[in-house]
Amino acid sequence: MTAALAVSFTLMGGNLAAKAQQAAPDREIEARIGARWHADGRVEFGLQVRADTGHWDAILRPSRRFMPAARRSWPPASRWLATSPITLRGAEARVVARRLADGRVEASLRVRVERGEWSERLTEQQRLVTGGGAIGVWYWSSPVRLASQRAQIVAFYGHPGVRAMGVLGHGTPADTAAEIAEWTERYDRLNGPRGAVGAFHLITGVAQANPTSDGTWLYRLPHDRIAEYVEAAREHGMLLFIDNQIGWSDPLAEVKRLEPFLREPFVHMALDPEFATQPLGVRPGRAIGGITGGQVDEVLRYLSELVESEGLPTKILMVHQFAERMLHDRDAIGKYPGVELSIDMDGIGSPGAKRYGYELFAITEPSQRPAFKLFFTQDDPLISPEEVLAMDPVPDVIIYQ
Repeated sequence: MTAALAVSFTLMGGNLAAKAQQAAPDREIEARIGARWHADGRVEFGLQVRADTGHWDAILRPSRRFMPAARRSWPPASRWLATSPITLRGAEARVVARRLADGRVEASLRVRVERGEWSERLTEQQRLVTGGGAIGVWYWSSPVRLASQRAQIVAFYGHPGVRAMGVLGHGTPADTAAEIAEWTERYDRLNGPRGAVGAFHLITGVAQANPTSDGTWLYRLPHDRIAEYVEAAREHGMLLFIDNQIGWSDPLAEVKRLEPFLREPFVHMALDPEFATQPLGVRPGRAIGGITGGQVDEVLRYLSELVESEGLPTKILMVHQFAERMLHDRDAIGKYPGVELSIDMDGIGSPGAKRYGYELFAITEPSQRPAFKLFFTQDDPLISPEEVLAMDPVPDVIIYQ
């Protein structure tokens, strides 16, 4: 059988490039699409990224990567089929392909921004890679560059109607969205081409000082109230972190309760071990609690499976930490496709103390996205955006409480 692979790349095309809140790779990436034919007539797709050494890395094979064998009565051009998403240093890509009437296979590369939108194909930029269709041989497209950076996330933290718990308690979702936009624009102006995207950081599971009927010591925000923030995030082009303080419950069980919201491409998860005090035998708030690396690993695995099954963009799991005891056995935390762990330096204090905590917890393994929390009224003095951007490394996520 003879065949050819026509490849059109779509990386920063259309009006998506003009979207201020687009999140893209955190450094330049050069990638190429590969295809190979199997004896049973199927076509397999893969992707390669060029390493810093100049060589091509190992072939990335998405879990869903095969085009069915051609039928005798194949239409003039079959419908586009898509592989599973592939994570590329912060970007996400997928190969979409169709079989033409003459037996060739046309494929495009599309990327997804953090809000979950897939870019369009740029068919006018087709490249033709000719191959003999030899069984088991990879045929490669011309390489293409992604030259952009992953946007910083600027989030406001809190619980509806409770001013003492953070700035989200000071107004409606629409009110706080406007304030978040002002701070996001400030970071956007300062951080150059990287850009910034705003986010709600909503406490949905609140630890209680008195026992609850189910023994979890948790108040759970009703789903209809959470949905208000989901829709506000959708309307304003923002992200949403849903945060659980755990209490005497199990982290994985609490995350699973929130699955209807985590199915949204722009919704992420956060855990606050400070109030996980069951191992200590005291109520939340009496002592600083903690969770284990094994518990975090369970949640990461679950989110990875959810991303794969639903075809979602990469999820972030954030874990707050300001003391060693809040996260035990970090070595037990693995890395999973489609999910990134973010450790947030969550302490109140002087700039020097906060930077020390950031270096100790947020930028060390297994954290993949360092986060830094600032307190409007309790930090003395409040670190300015200019000072935040001078940190090394610069936080990927900045949270204001």
